[in-house]
Amino acid sequence: MSPTTSPEKNDPEIAPSLGSIPTTITTAVANRLREEIRSGALPPGTRLRQAHVAESYGVSTTPVREAFAALEREGLLQSNAHRGVIVFEPSIVDLREIYEIRTPLEALATELGAVNLTEADLKRMKTLVKDMVAANRRKDWSTAGECNDEFHYTIYRRADRRRLLKLITDLRSASSAYIGLFPKLPGRMKEVEREHKEIYEFCAARQPKKAAKAMVAHLTYTGNAIQQHIEEEGPKPRP
Repeated sequence: MSPTTSPEKNDPEIAPSLGSIPTTITTAVANRLREEIRSGALPPGTRLRQAHVAESYGVSTTPVREAFAALEREGLLQSNAHRGVIVFEPSIVDLREIYEIRTPLEALATELGAVNLTEADLKRMKTLVKDMVAANRRKDWSTAGECNDEFHYTIYRRADRRRLLKLITDLRSASSAYIGLFPKLPGRMKEVEREHKEIYEFCAARQPKKAAKAMVAHLTYTGNAIQQHIEEEGPKPRP
């Protein structure tokens, strides 16, 4: 059921699902909206109204407004001067810009961080790759995404560059909506898994420059694959 519709306030399929989550109402609303956007239940360009979402989810408008702000920071929602808050619409120009900036920054963080990784870090990275592959096989994209993020940040945090880490974090948040498109490219998943294994192997071998080069190849492949997907999909009619 989409929040653009207006169901009964006490819809049993809505209120209990929010109440069962051991977190704040704002986080629960944000999590549900995020999942509906990434699953395609809320297509790109869909206009969201605070009052309708609040009624649909059985909550007040305050947590909805806060959830909107959180998802806008992630890039999943966009403020449009004429249409209000709308679901993220993929843009090749935006995608290119994000990856043009992300790639050299993450390569630098990889080269700096790889030499400082501990044995515990490397063991963690190896486990994360295995967990990511397993999650992909069962199509648990949320868990796979968490494993992917932790794999990368395990390296980047070891660079010990506060400003660099902040820039990377902001850019990765801005590109999260694009990464959400990747599960729609099942044929590409094995290549990405191989790339993560290669990055790990260079880090484990204490070869920072090769690890950085592998990171560039990984980000370049991901960005190109998503761009190709956007081009093939083409513009969709707005709801």
